[in-house]
Amino acid sequence: MSLFDMIKDKASELLGGASDKLAEATGQVEQSVAGVAESGQGVVDAVSGQGADVLDATGAVGDAIDPDARN
Repeated sequence: MSLFDMIKDKASELLGGASDKLAEATGQVEQSVAGVAESGQGVVDAVSGQGADVLDATGAVGDAIDPDARN
């Protein structure tokens, strides 16, 4: 085996290892982004639900004060 072939094989081996590491890191980043997105959606859902509860409570108070106000 010539010196050129040995260098070429070693370079291919190193590049293959680097590609594997990059793919692993990319997969971890994608999982992290997905987790953050799911958490954000959970917060939005919780806040929306609380906002609806507040609006319902406000309507109930208004009805108690003036039951004919919504008609």
